[in-house]
Amino acid sequence: MAKVLVVEDDPVVARVLEIALKRAGHEVHLVSDFPLAKKALDQAWDAIVLDLNLPGGFGLDLLRHLRQELGRRTPVFVLSGLKQEKTLLEALRLGAQDYLAKPFSPNELLLRLERYVAQG
Repeated sequence: MAKVLVVEDDPVVARVLEIALKRAGHEVHLVSDFPLAKKALDQAWDAIVLDLNLPGGFGLDLLRHLRQELGRRTPVFVLSGLKQEKTLLEALRLGAQDYLAKPFSPNELLLRLERYVAQG
């Protein structure tokens, strides 16, 4: 079982993620905006599912904070409606393990996430 932080402002998508992750046996903590997500990064997580367009800020700034300021290597899976190559490449450069575009398959996300969580 992994402790997963889900950063998602769309309540429907957040609920889908919560259900899928809990059914797979993971502990899930949901946050819906940038300030709450930044505060949540003070805790240890086994994995993070990160949306990019958030109230109060941009998800890549959270990823940058996690990697560069906090020095954490927590697996991060970006899940976003932004499909520009520039954004995808920046997420990967900052250390995201994967980038999935919305709409997405919860089962695909679970398989990708569990591959990294199992290694840790």
